[in-house]
Amino acid sequence: MRKINKKIIVEFTKGDVLYGRKNSDAFHPILFLENKDENFFVGVMLTKSSGYGNIKLLEEHVVKYSLEGEKYSFEYNNTHFVKAKLLKRNEWSPFTKVGQINKEGLSFVEKNIMVDKAILWEEYLEGKK
Repeated sequence: MRKINKKIIVEFTKGDVLYGRKNSDAFHPILFLENKDENFFVGVMLTKSSGYGNIKLLEEHVVKYSLEGEKYSFEYNNTHFVKAKLLKRNEWSPFTKVGQINKEGLSFVEKNIMVDKAILWEEYLEGKK
């Protein structure tokens, strides 16, 4: 992470699975896609919920070990994703990388995203009404 004009920029790689700081609104794991600006990055919410049209990942989409051979704390557990690109607030930092989704998993997620323009969670929920 680096700061520009006192704004936090999240520096992760597409496919990283992140958790935000404790007690933030980021209590679900986040699949990092790209930086947007000094206030937001674009991600996909991961969840165990199969409701609301969420789509199930395959177990083989989840990377178990880092390149250094360390086991990631994020493991496949009936993992689904919300089929929308969501704006995630950099103010929820610090973010911790807890896992990774492989290239096949990323491709699967990107093919199944129904809301391609990144929006806030509240906007997503409003569209579900």
